[in-house]
Amino acid sequence: MRSFRLFFAALLLFALVAGCIKNDVPYPVIEAAITVFRVQGQKGAANINVAERSVTVDLADTVDVKKVKILQFEVSDNATVSPDVVSVVDMSQPLVYTLTTFQDYVWTIKATQSIERSIELENQVGSAIFDEFSKIAIVSVSNTTPLNNIKVKSMKIGPQGSVITPDFTTVTDFTTAREFKWDYKGRSETWLIKVVKSDVSVVTGTANAFAKYVMANGEFQAGSGNPTFVYRKASESSWTTFSGEVAVNGGTFSAKIADLEPSTEYVIKSKVGELYGSEVTFTTEAALQVENSDFENWIKEGKSWFPNLDLTSEHYWWDSGNRGANTLGEKNPTVAEESVVVKGKAAKLSSSAIVGVFAAGNIYTGKYVKTVGIGAQLDFGIPFTSRPSSLKGYYNYTSGTIDKTKDKFAHLKGVKDTCHIYAVLADWPAPYEINTTKEIFLDVANDKNIIAYGDLLDGAGTDGKYKEFEIKLTYRDLSRKPKYILIVAAASKYGDYFTGSTSSVLYVDEFSLSYD
Repeated sequence: MRSFRLFFAALLLFALVAGCIKNDVPYPVIEAAITVFRVQGQKGAANINVAERSVTVDLADTVDVKKVKILQFEVSDNATVSPDVVSVVDMSQPLVYTLTTFQDYVWTIKATQSIERSIELENQVGSAIFDEFSKIAIVSVSNTTPLNNIKVKSMKIGPQGSVITPDFTTVTDFTTAREFKWDYKGRSETWLIKVVKSDVSVVTGTANAFAKYVMANGEFQAGSGNPTFVYRKASESSWTTFSGEVAVNGGTFSAKIADLEPSTEYVIKSKVGELYGSEVTFTTEAALQVENSDFENWIKEGKSWFPNLDLTSEHYWWDSGNRGANTLGEKNPTVAEESVVVKGKAAKLSSSAIVGVFAAGNIYTGKYVKTVGIGAQLDFGIPFTSRPSSLKGYYNYTSGTIDKTKDKFAHLKGVKDTCHIYAVLADWPAPYEINTTKEIFLDVANDKNIIAYGDLLDGAGTDGKYKEFEIKLTYRDLSRKPKYILIVAAASKYGDYFTGSTSSVLYVDEFSLSYD
C-alpha cells in the first residue's frame, strides 16, 4: 500500500511538473501584417497602418465599389490569410481578414471614394456649394441675372462618364430648384440644383501665407472682367496691384503672390475692374532655420560626439548613432571634419563594422533615446512650424561596395552602396519613435501626418568633390502646418537594416532651408 501511494504521488508530481512545463513554454510572438495591397482604379498608394492593423485605399470615382479587382495582396512571411483572398471583392463595406502565425491578427481593409463635382453657369459668382448628405447644390449668379434664363455651361455631379438627365444644356428655368439624376454602371443619384442671386460680385477668399509668399483666392462674376489682387503691408497705406499670372476657374480665381517679407502682417483684397472685395489680413510665417545646420559646433560627452553647441534643450537639435556605436567600442561613425569642407567645419559620416555589427554613418534632427539589443530607439524630428520650399547644401560621397548585409537585403551584397539625404515636415503629435531592433521605421509613403517630403539618393559618388544640392519639398497638403521637421543624412541607405559598405563615407556641409 505504501509503495502504491508513493507510486501514485510520483505520477501526480510528474503530471503537475509536466503540466507546468507545458504551460510555461509560450508560443513565439511573430506578428502578421499586410505589407502590400493594391486594387484596380486606386488613387495613390494604400495607407497601411500596422499599429491599427488597417488598410485604407482611395478609389477613383469611376470604380464600381461593389466590384473591385484586387491586383496585389501580400502579407508578412509565414502568415496565412482567412478567408481566402479572391480576385474581385465588394468594398462598399469594410473587408475583414484574419492573419495567422502562432497567433491571430484581425486586419480591416476599407475603401474611400470621393467624386469631384462642379457646376458652371453663365454669370456665376464663386463656386457651387455641394451638400453631400442632402444631395443639394447651391450656385450663385449675379444679382442682374434672371433666374428663368440661366445658361448651364457645364455640370459634373457624378463619376466621370456618367449620364445626366435631363440634359442640363436644355434646362434654363431655375426660378425653383431643379432635379438632375446621374447614372453610371448601375449606380445613380438624384441631386437638387438651386440657383440664387448674389448681391456681392467680388469676394476676397482665403490667404494661405507662407514665409515669402501667399496663396490667395477670390470669387467673382465669371466673364465680368479680369480678376486680380491688391495688397499692402498692414503698417503702410499704399496698395500694390498684383501683375503676375492669375488662374481663373469659372467664378473663382487664385494667384501666388511672392516677394513678401517673413513674419510680416499684410492686407489683401480681390479686384475686378473698379470693384473690390473685402480686406483680409494675414501674417507671413517666419523663415526659420535649423540651428547648427552648417555643422560648425560640436561637443563631446563621454565617448560620443554631438553636432550641437551644447546638450541643453535649447541647442539639442542634431544627433547620430554615435552613442549606439560606443556601447560596442570607442568608435564615433559621425564626427566633425576640418579638412574636407566647404567652409569652416563639416560632418563626416563613415559607415563601419563595430565588433562585427554594421553601423552606418548618419546624422538627423532628433535624439538618440537608448540602445535596444544591437539596435536603437530614436526620436525623429524637432519642433518646427514654418513651411520651407527646399533643403539646400553640399555633400561629398564615396560609395563603397556593400559587404555587410542582413536578412532580406542579402541580395545587395557586392553592389555599390547608396547615400540618402532627405527632409520631412509632419504634424505628428510627438517626435516619431524609431526602433531599429523591432524594425519600426518611418513609412514615408503612407504616413498621413507627413505634410511635405523630398530626398536625394546617390549610388555613384561625387569623385572626391563637394556637390551642391537642392531638395525640393513636395507638399501633400497646403492647408496644414507642420509641428516637426526631420532632416536625415546617411552614408548607407539601408543602414537601419544593418546593411551597407564599411568603406562608404559621406561629408555634408552648409545645410540651409529655402523659402522662395
